[in-house]
Amino acid sequence: MSRKLSGWVDEDDYYDDYDEDYDDDEYCDDDEYYEKGGKVGKSEKEQERVTVSKHQSEKEQERVTVLKSKAPKHHQHAEKNVSASSLEKLVASTLALTPDIKDGVEISLKSYTPTLEEREAYENTSKLDLSVVILGHVDAGKSTLCGRLLEALHSLDARTHHKNARESKAAGKASFAYAWALDSLPEERARGVTIDVARTRVRLDESEDRWIQISDAPGHRDFVPSAIAGASSADVALLVIDGAIGAFEKGFSENGQTKEHAMMAKALGISKMIVVVNKLDSCAYDKSRYEEVKSRVFDFLTNGNIGYDEKDVAVVPVSALEGSNIVSSNQFVQECAPWYAGNESLLDILKSSKASSKGQPAPLRMPVLEILTASGNASSHALGSCAFTGKIESGSISVRDKVFISPANVVATVKRIEKGLNQPVQFASVGAVVDVGLTGVESSSLQSGSVICHHSYPLRAAKVIEVDIKTSDSLKRPILPGAKVVVHAHSAETEATVLELLSILDETTGEEVKRKPLFLPKGKYGKIVLSFQQSLCVEAYALSKTLGGVLLRSEGEAIAQGTIAKIKR
Repeated sequence: MSRKLSGWVDEDDYYDDYDEDYDDDEYCDDDEYYEKGGKVGKSEKEQERVTVSKHQSEKEQERVTVLKSKAPKHHQHAEKNVSASSLEKLVASTLALTPDIKDGVEISLKSYTPTLEEREAYENTSKLDLSVVILGHVDAGKSTLCGRLLEALHSLDARTHHKNARESKAAGKASFAYAWALDSLPEERARGVTIDVARTRVRLDESEDRWIQISDAPGHRDFVPSAIAGASSADVALLVIDGAIGAFEKGFSENGQTKEHAMMAKALGISKMIVVVNKLDSCAYDKSRYEEVKSRVFDFLTNGNIGYDEKDVAVVPVSALEGSNIVSSNQFVQECAPWYAGNESLLDILKSSKASSKGQPAPLRMPVLEILTASGNASSHALGSCAFTGKIESGSISVRDKVFISPANVVATVKRIEKGLNQPVQFASVGAVVDVGLTGVESSSLQSGSVICHHSYPLRAAKVIEVDIKTSDSLKRPILPGAKVVVHAHSAETEATVLELLSILDETTGEEVKRKPLFLPKGKYGKIVLSFQQSLCVEAYALSKTLGGVLLRSEGEAIAQGTIAKIKR
């Protein structure tokens, strides 16, 4: 290879020397390549670092100036009970509190003192509400399973279900009756696939007033961004597998969505994976078929590919169509699978599942999952014109609290909080998924990817981050400096540029094994610097698994998962 690299690398030009289906061995060692004259001049790199540093300070000053200029504009239409001057003071004090960063951690957060209610919530995580996302390859039976879960939790309206059963049968899709419980869009019913994320909140445990949010994510590869948004708030993922002969193999192939959904779940900080081997009625609940599927998926999730601990992965056989092993494992054993004796049903596993560990008490961080619009129902009108659904990842929120909205950089007042079935509450703490109405700001202050923060401990949107990543084993082309990627973090996404490849890391120890590599090939751990096209509300992974996990995609496929090590600026 004789082509020299200078500054950014044109990927198409760079790859002319290689076959499309590359092998790691086709590339020469970095040191050997440098000896051949491919070394980038130190003076160019040094000048580049000086320029970046200069831009950094200029951008920071520009950011403060822009924020100060924005504040009065957003407060022009504040409600009468919140004065403009008081809001301006809050924004000014928030800007003054912009935290110092050391090793990616905001130093000012160390001074945060949680309330008594917050401490109690952090100490009783077993009682926190549970957020679940249903993932898997298209046609694995996710929506039907979701309908069965709603039925098991006594939240499937009988009249509505009978109507869906009648209409699905008339449409020649009788088996879709349960799926239509959440697949309500005409296009979804016509195509027979989930297109957008459908969310519902129901009571999981009556005795402990514990709720579960269920998000039914689309499985088709065209709607992966929607699936990512659905998974961004989950504590537990149900990875639904079609156990039918041939169907599992198709979904588990490189062209299927099973593996990408698993990578997505891990990248977004989902702590527990429940593998649901569905459609076992198609093979007469054959034990050997179940064990084959279980073994392959379990190994993929735990043996280095995705990185789950074995204790965090459960596997359960079901038939969503027949309702087998959804509620009662005893009935399942007696009627279908004697070999499953002594094991739990899907609902048993869900009820024993706990919310993700929240670490130490920290200031409010609440990613916006969905922006709510008035649709004629009493709940929407009660919440007001600026309302959203969000999950409290840290801290708590109360009616009449002042909160900071990032990246709009405005302060609002909490007007109303609703939990469960439009039930108004005065307070909600870590782990809760609630609807919130705000006053004192315009509805345009909220957007997909916004984060609601404690007004004294704001989250500043990041432009450049340092990330520890693991490239996909199915990566088609190595990652180069200058590469364009799409970054997904919680419910936010933006295009980004790989500014720099800092190092390749040892997959066991995390120690640096090579500095400044020319590229990152498939299946490797590395440290890179990303520059966002649009600022994202993210934090170091040490502070928040939800706000600190990222997924990198390119050309419609996941290429790497990672955790944010530092916020550079």
